[in-house]
Amino acid sequence: MRKNKLICLLGFCIALATIHIVSLSASDTTVYNSQEDKSAEQAVGYSKTNQSSSRYLAYRDIPSLIAKYAHGTKTLDYGAGTGFSTQFLLAQNLDVVGADISKEMLSQAVVNCPDTSFHLIQDGSIPVASNTYDFIFSSLVLFELGSEEEVITYLEEAKRIMKDDSVLIAVTGSQDMYSKNWFIFNTDYPENKNLKSGDLAKIYLCDAEIEFTDFYWTEANYRYFFEKAGFDLLEIHYPLGKENEQYPWRDEKTNSPFVIFVAKK
Repeated sequence: MRKNKLICLLGFCIALATIHIVSLSASDTTVYNSQEDKSAEQAVGYSKTNQSSSRYLAYRDIPSLIAKYAHGTKTLDYGAGTGFSTQFLLAQNLDVVGADISKEMLSQAVVNCPDTSFHLIQDGSIPVASNTYDFIFSSLVLFELGSEEEVITYLEEAKRIMKDDSVLIAVTGSQDMYSKNWFIFNTDYPENKNLKSGDLAKIYLCDAEIEFTDFYWTEANYRYFFEKAGFDLLEIHYPLGKENEQYPWRDEKTNSPFVIFVAKK
């Protein structure tokens, strides 16, 4: 009898410990929804993506694309967020200004890049004169836009402030992002079954403990958006994980969760 009581007590303690661990895990997760304004807490939580495996793969091939296509150094980080993409561009020896729609995200960007100027985008308009920039960088923004009209308006505003013959490089989620067995992401959510263009989809960024809800668009959708905005697509690039890299890639070796568009004005 006494032995049974001890077993029951031990099981109860284990159950309590499990509940505690689960609650801690849940409280550590930042929930980031493209449909909502970002809070100060979300902006701070997003800062954990700086050294993430996802940012590594998304950005790894960008320097070679800049060297191949960009002419001039005057650059706008279009959707700068907390400034990590701005830091990346500064490391490429570019003359960078940032812009974003979120005051809270920009408040973190100013901390991360104290010597860089940032613009607040209001009503889809960047407070910059037309034909200003040699190069526009858009990092993980396009899949935050939930309608054809929003995406095209965003791209048209980029085109407005670009000099003639300048380029836009845009990194966004691929059409495979929500359906593969990634090292980077957990995609096992009911929202990701049978996705159609414009549907909300969900992923969990494992090493940064952030749950993202964004919009699903196919490559064909993006091609159409760039064409409607008046761009010429020069290259579409899918960064793949390599055997000799520091991450134990899974489906990243054969498919990419990201797609990079290089578009000319």
